[in-house]
Formats: sequence, C-alpha cells, structure tokens
Amino acid sequence: MKLPPLNALRAFECAARTGSFSAAGAELGVSSAAVSMQVRNLEDWLGLKLFSRRANRIRLTDAGREYYQNAASALTGIAGFTQTLTEGRKRQTLVISATPALAQLWLPERLARLQEARPDLSVRLRIEDDAMDLEEAGIDARLTYGGEHPDYRMTELFSDRLVVVAARSGMTPQGDRLISVDWGRTISSVPGWAQYFAAQGQAVPDTPVTVAPSVPSAVALVQAGLGVALLPEQVLAGEIRAGRLVKTTDFALPLPRPYVMVYANHKARSRRLRALCDAL
Repeated sequence: MKLPPLNALRAFECAARTGSFSAAGAELGVSSAAVSMQVRNLEDWLGLKLFSRRANRIRLTDAGREYYQNAASALTGIAGFTQTLTEGRKRQTLVISATPALAQLWLPERLARLQEARPDLSVRLRIEDDAMDLEEAGIDARLTYGGEHPDYRMTELFSDRLVVVAARSGMTPQGDRLISVDWGRTISSVPGWAQYFAAQGQAVPDTPVTVAPSVPSAVALVQAGLGVALLPEQVLAGEIRAGRLVKTTDFALPLPRPYVMVYANHKARSRRLRALCDAL
C-alpha cells in the first residue's frame, strides 16, 4: 500500500478547507511556513501542483481540487470510525471549566440540553476565576468572559449587557444601597456604577457600597434585600424569568466583550465539543 506522507496530507487538507496557510497553521498549532513546507513536500511526492500561489493568496488547481475531495472524505472517515471505536471502549469525560457566574447561573439548563443530546457523555465541571493552561490542566473547554486567547481557538457564545436588578419592585439605585462586583485581576473592561450614572447624566449617590467577590455572591446579596446590583442580563435570565430577581429599569450598559468558549486548536473537530457548542 503506497501512502503519501500523512502529516503533509493533513496540512494540505486543512489548507484547502480553510483557504489559507495561516488559518491552517492556527488550527494545527504550527506556523504558516510549516504548513507551506508540508504542502510542498506533498506536491513533490505526487509530482503535481496542488495550489496556485499569488502573493499571500492560494487557490486549488484542478488537480488539487480533485485530490482534496478524496483526501477530505478519507480523513473524515478515519476520524469518524476512530472516534466510534474509542468511545465504544470507554466512557469519555468532557471537562468544562467556567467562571462562577456561568457555571452557577447560566450553564445548568444548557447542560440539560447536552445531556438530552448526548446521554452517553460524562461531564466534569470545574469552577475557576482565572485563565489557565487548558492542555496542562486537562480541560476540554473553558467558558469565560472576553479576553484574548492567542494560543487557542475561541467561539463566541453570546453578548450581554448590564442591568440593575433588585429583590423586589420599587428599589432603585438612587434610594437603596449599591452592590458592586469585583470582576478580578484579569478583567478591566466591565463598566460599573460610575459609568451607569454618568450615562444618565447623574452623579453617583453618596450611599454605602457593598463589594461582592463574584456575580453569584452579588445575586445572593440582592436576593436577601441588601441592595441593588448592576449585573449581566443574559447570565441572569433564568433568575429574572423565575421572579427571583427584578429589573428596576430598562436602561442597560452593553458589555464591551462577548462570553466565549475557548478550546485547543487540535480539538476543533471533536464531536463532544461540537455537541457542547450546540447545547450552548
């Protein structure tokens, strides 16, 4: 059986699918130059020109297009029966790391969807504030707010906005104690009470402020009737629908960054992660 160099074949398939050596390099975790070299090796091995190269752009030749269709089908088949074989041997655990707010307030109903779609899948949930090395920590997916993750792939989940919530109607930021959230050392882009009042042309009232260490902690303080808080609306949608929190006004401040799912480039084709992404 005469097979082409498999690393070169994988690099070619990725470059043809994504349309660039740079995108292929990002997915495979190597440089664009490394992808280009592997593709060149495959072309030399085949004695065919697979891409036409102009400046920084690439385009499949007729031979490259035909070879890609067959190579992509073969690699997809290999990935599929390999996953079926390995999943059949042992139950795999999907390890999800999430911020306290997402893990406790937003994620549970989405995990219910995942469980319905993949009842065979075991899940382990870790609650962590700070970013970490996902591969070293054995984490499949990290759910968090904003941030840059140049070493990983990132899928946007949703955008949110901050709204004022209270335990009951009639409570207001002007007349009740203010509750703030300490968003941690790694997040500096979340607006607070100063921006809220400035956006409405008002001065910050001279009232005591309680600082909570997390969004779930702030929710507990609000539900105890200890004040009003400026918190993310979509994250709290379940609490608001259930009547455990009340929005005091329709005014909102948009959050400048989205909530995202972060994962390693080489896991982009994982069926488990695709199922998770669909559920989220």
